[in-house]
Amino acid sequence: MPRCSLKVTFIYTTCFIFTFLIFSEHNQKLSKDYWVEQPDIPEETRKNYSIQTEMYEDQYCVGYNFLEGTGDFREDGLEPITLASHATSDMMLTLEKMTSMWDGPISVGIFIDFHSSQALEYLAEVHRCDEEFRKKMTIHFAIRQSAFQQTCPKIQIPASDRTCWKFRADQSYLRSHLSGPFQLYPSNLMRNLARQGAKSDIHFIMDADMIVSEGFARKLKKVANEMIDGKSKKVLAIRRFESVNGTYLPRTHFELKQSMAYSKTFEFHHRFFPQGHHIEHLEQWFEVSKQSTSVSTMEIPFAGYEWEVQVILHRNDPYNAAYFPSRIKVMHSLIYALCRAGYTFHVPSHVFDVHEGIKHTNTIYSKATIAHQEAYAMDIAGARYVREMDEKYPDTLDKCGRFKMY
Repeated sequence: MPRCSLKVTFIYTTCFIFTFLIFSEHNQKLSKDYWVEQPDIPEETRKNYSIQTEMYEDQYCVGYNFLEGTGDFREDGLEPITLASHATSDMMLTLEKMTSMWDGPISVGIFIDFHSSQALEYLAEVHRCDEEFRKKMTIHFAIRQSAFQQTCPKIQIPASDRTCWKFRADQSYLRSHLSGPFQLYPSNLMRNLARQGAKSDIHFIMDADMIVSEGFARKLKKVANEMIDGKSKKVLAIRRFESVNGTYLPRTHFELKQSMAYSKTFEFHHRFFPQGHHIEHLEQWFEVSKQSTSVSTMEIPFAGYEWEVQVILHRNDPYNAAYFPSRIKVMHSLIYALCRAGYTFHVPSHVFDVHEGIKHTNTIYSKATIAHQEAYAMDIAGARYVREMDEKYPDTLDKCGRFKMY
C-alpha cells in the first residue's frame, strides 16, 4: 500500500477515535445531568405554599384550596359540574388520571397524617408541572387533631428546587414511595370538604376509582343547569356499574349493553350489596339512550334507607353526616337525608360510571375497621343522626321510613 494511503488511513482512524471519545464523554455527561441542566417549561412557576388550617368539629384541622384549579369552564354561559371526590396518599395515580376523563372542574378532599404528609408536596409538583391537572384540579386536605391540641397549624411547603423535567423523570418513583395514612378514614368529612371547596355550585359526588362514561360532564351540563338550582329540591341519580378485572371498560351506553350481555359488566356491587345501588328500569334507560342523542331524565322513587346511589346536587343541598363512623352507612346518610328533606330523584339517560373489578366481600382492613366502629362509634352516631332527621324533617318519616345503622 502506498505511504500516502497509510497516512490518510491513520489520520481518519485517529479522528474517528477522538470523535468517539468526545461523544462518549458528552453522552455520559448527558445521562447524568440532562434533567438538571434543561430549562423549566415556560408555564411552570415555583412558589411557597402556606395555608392556615381551621378547626372542624373539634376533631380535625382542615385546609381549603391548598391547590386551586385555574379553569373556569363557563365559556358556554352554563355552570360547570364539579367532580367532587376524596382520596388518601395511596391514590395519587388515580387522581392524576381523573383529569383526562372529566371535562370540568375537579375538587378533591385528601386525608393525611404524619406518615402521609408528603402527599401534599407531591401534589403541588403535579399541579405545577401538569397543565391539565393545574387547570382542573382543586385540592383540600384534613388532618386529625392530636390529644390536647387546642389550635390548628399553618401548613407550609417550601418552593421546589427541582425542574419539571426532573420531576417527570422521577414521578413514578416519588409516587410509589408515598406512605398511606394509618388512621380511620373519615370519608364523609372528605366528601363534604370537596363540595364546600368546589369551584362551581353543581357537584357530582363520586369515588375516585370510578370511571365515567364518555363525555359525561359535557353531555349532562345543560340538564344539570336546568334541574339543579338549589331551590327545586331535585337531584340526579347516576347509574353505577362494575366490570370483571382485565376486561374492556365500557364508556358508552352501547358498549355497556354489550358488555352486560356477555356477563362482563353488572350493576355495582350486584353480589355484595345490590340493594344499595340498584336503580330500576334499566332496559328502558338503554332504549331511551339509544333513541336520542339528547339527555333526558326519569323520576324514580326513593328505594329505602339502604340506598346509597351517586347523586348530582347543588352546593346548597344537604351534605353527608361527617360524624358517621368509617365504612358504615356513609353515603346512606346523605341519600336518606335528601328523602327526609323532600327531594326527588331523577335518572339521566346516556351517562353512567363503572368500576374495574367485582366486589365479593370486604377486605380484611374493611372488616377490622367496621368491627372497631361498630364497637365504639356506631350506636352514638346512629342515635344522633336519627334525632337530627326527626327534628329537622318531622313530616317525612312515613314517606322515607326509619333509618337504621344495622
